[in-house]
Amino acid sequence: MVPLGFEPHFSTGEIVLIATVVVAFGVFSALPATATLAAVGYRRGFRHPGWNAFWYWLWGTAIALAGVVGLLFLHASWWSVPLSWPLPLLLAWILNPKVRRPGSELGWTDTRPSQQGER
Repeated sequence: MVPLGFEPHFSTGEIVLIATVVVAFGVFSALPATATLAAVGYRRGFRHPGWNAFWYWLWGTAIALAGVVGLLFLHASWWSVPLSWPLPLLLAWILNPKVRRPGSELGWTDTRPSQQGER
């Protein structure tokens, strides 16, 4: 029941417009987390990094929007938007490829007897 005294009737075009605005708001509000995940996807892509970044962004957006919907059911109100970011950001941190630079990390097999300092 709407407290305005009348019941609103929306046409199909109005419903599509409202749904488009809601989905666009959800996608744009998830950008801080999903853009980070897309950057990780770009770094992990070898043959087609752009497509890999797109798929990481798409899945990150789906995870963030699912988090928003879940938190809205818990009555988190506007806090559901920033509270949905940690999971995609955690995924970005876990999936971030480690750059191995020569000489950055030494293992037991990396040193030769001539490089150990004592002769």
